[in-house]
Amino acid sequence: MKYQSILKVLGGIALSLPSIYAKSQDYARHLELSLLFYEAQRSGPLPASNRIYWRKDSMIDAGADNGHDLTGGCKYDAGDNVKFNFPQAGALSLLAFSAYKWKDGYKDAEQWEYIKDCIKWGTDYFIKCHTGKNELYGQVGNGSLDHGEWVAPEDMTYEYPSYKIDTSGPGSDLAAETAATLAAAYLVFKDEDPSYAKTCLEHAKQLYDFADQYRDTYTSGIPDAQGYYRSYSGYMDELVWGGAMLLLATGDQTYRTKVDAIWDYPYNKHDPDYFLNSGGPISWDDKKAASYALMYMITGEDKYKEQAYTHSDLMVNYKTTPGGLWFDSNLSAWGSNRYASNAAYTVAMVASTMDESDSKRKQYVKFIQKQVDYIQGDNPAKVDYIVGADPSSPKSVHHRGSSGTTNAMAEPTFNVFPLYGALAGGPDGNDKYTDDRTNYNSNEVALDYNAAYTGLLAFLIQEGLNVPDPAQTWEGAWPPKEQDGEINLKLNFNGLNEFAPTISTTGGLTCGGWCVEIDLSDSNATLDNVWGGELLKQDGNKFVGCAGWGKGYLDGKGTEQNFYFRVKNGSGFVEPTEAIVYCNGYNRGDKYLVKVNGGGSEPYGWTKGICKPAHICDANGNYIKDSGVINKSSSSGSNNNRTTVTKTKTATTTTKNSNQTSSNSSCFATKLGYKCCSGCDVTYTDSDGDWGFEGDWCGIKDSCKSSTQPQQPQEQCFSEKQGYPCCSGCSVAYTDSDGDWGLENGNWCGIKPSCSQGSSNNKKCFSLPDYPCCSSGTSVAYTDASGSWGVENGDWCGIN
Repeated sequence: MKYQSILKVLGGIALSLPSIYAKSQDYARHLELSLLFYEAQRSGPLPASNRIYWRKDSMIDAGADNGHDLTGGCKYDAGDNVKFNFPQAGALSLLAFSAYKWKDGYKDAEQWEYIKDCIKWGTDYFIKCHTGKNELYGQVGNGSLDHGEWVAPEDMTYEYPSYKIDTSGPGSDLAAETAATLAAAYLVFKDEDPSYAKTCLEHAKQLYDFADQYRDTYTSGIPDAQGYYRSYSGYMDELVWGGAMLLLATGDQTYRTKVDAIWDYPYNKHDPDYFLNSGGPISWDDKKAASYALMYMITGEDKYKEQAYTHSDLMVNYKTTPGGLWFDSNLSAWGSNRYASNAAYTVAMVASTMDESDSKRKQYVKFIQKQVDYIQGDNPAKVDYIVGADPSSPKSVHHRGSSGTTNAMAEPTFNVFPLYGALAGGPDGNDKYTDDRTNYNSNEVALDYNAAYTGLLAFLIQEGLNVPDPAQTWEGAWPPKEQDGEINLKLNFNGLNEFAPTISTTGGLTCGGWCVEIDLSDSNATLDNVWGGELLKQDGNKFVGCAGWGKGYLDGKGTEQNFYFRVKNGSGFVEPTEAIVYCNGYNRGDKYLVKVNGGGSEPYGWTKGICKPAHICDANGNYIKDSGVINKSSSSGSNNNRTTVTKTKTATTTTKNSNQTSSNSSCFATKLGYKCCSGCDVTYTDSDGDWGFEGDWCGIKDSCKSSTQPQQPQEQCFSEKQGYPCCSGCSVAYTDSDGDWGLENGNWCGIKPSCSQGSSNNKKCFSLPDYPCCSSGTSVAYTDASGSWGVENGDWCGIN
């Protein structure tokens, strides 16, 4: 990876050791990824806009056991396949509030439509679950049944019963938390979709009244949740959180009266219902600190301010790991990154109410940024804990659907499918981390893990702190490229009605599981014995045999897998010449038509040439293999939105070149919303015309084409295709598979080919690829076993 210079070196202040520096402060890119995680967790019939290529419809009859449609929902809770509504509502209330409060952050990152879609997918489900004035379904799926299986949601064969709360078994915590989510959703949608916003608010009011009138914890009505998400903190915190959100949404002082009745009640400090002076962060269970901040935000009154500031100061000054992650020896043992994010979230709420010149606010923002930066690579382990964000990111998170196996401990040890954007649990108290799927304490993912973190990203972007990364061109970066390898299938018929098929894939085409459908052309034939797989179905002459998940992983490198079967009563069948292969299983796999005893990967079941969702395609729907090419994907075949493969530019970080000269010369780009270039250097050409890149895409002026002045040929370099200029010098700061990179004026540039012809400045040093090489003459600032280190432009560099 190539990283922007981040460290701010202040005179007289000692620098931190090179082992800790901000790997990425591209909060916009990480925000895009985080919202992708919520798409991967969706249940029910998926929309056409689904961007997660390995997810398909699941639980499409949820609620049928009780005569209701309970499909949808944001979602499967964590790495399992149960819809636990209590933590789901907790996560969505934080997401919805962040969209309301830090809207500009989402918009600057070009994620506003996605966060709204994420929220609505969840609130649509909650509205379905509210089947009566005092009746709310709060769980779909049985925890014991589900946790005894390790299958993708599309492959579930066990029952998933639905459970509810009502007046005979109420749940103030669940109902009030759901009310808070719907009230926050009202705030998000009230200007853009007033009708839907009104529906959300009506359900929120009814649910809050239900929660307030019939008081109990929700496990009284849903005892199955007791062993998974019981409310340890009781329900008073949800009653305050829900009441405060409704106060914000409606201005109705009745809700403030209800909040104050709990706030001011003289509980004994050891009473579990005691509401004030919380000593911990918010969680899926505990909403106290968020209520402090929200009530202060709404009223500005001292009694709320005191609680909000006291708690924020406690979080900011709490103990941390040696690397700086907020850490509680009890809570953080399971999902340390989650609790660090949660601690920072309420601090961000309070910071949003403070004057920008307030020194305490600056301290708060610094704390918030430190927690996020730690998660994104500024840590001793040098791990970006967001899946798919960096080559260092976790690859084996505890998640059934993405694992591609039928056993958490099965091969392959890495997950077959990228769970883009998931926040892995995190390190221990000594900053140690092991990427192990079986360790759910450090490697589970969950809806509530990403919720606060997502809001913090929007907050930091809105603060103007986003620093874009270069385009992500490493293998596995978002967005994925279409795998274009071949599937090779051989039946290996031995003449005794027995087959020993072998199958393999090449060109990087990976399959977590696979099925083969063949036609034996004999109405009397049946399959007798099957070894190493299973006979999934038989329809006349057609048979579908599948390898078990984890037993037949196809690695895209030509490694063969096999299974065996015997044909019974087959006297006249003809060995087939083609078959259909389901890559990634029968229920959620892409289908390919292949030639038997040969290769082939002709797509079957979707139209060749039509771009699959989330893959990089050109305007005609054809796959783009070169990740440096501009993405102009559009269902209509044309799109005026020109972006690089990874969106990294936001309004908070875009700068204008004050030296750009004006010209009356026209160019085609102005009609597409882009400026004309000041120069004539062509970076990319498409059907619209010639494009240049000057901090952003610009159109080559017509005068450049008609000019009779001969253009001096300029040396080109590989980086121009990726939107980066050529370096003026030859100092190498970083090397990857694309080539040698330099860093000039804080921006990445490509080293020209001529630099390789013996330039002394092109000499590489020990610090690559993690740190750049120092320029000649840089003083030694620090020496360790690796070598001597210097500091240039606020960043560590290696001295040759």
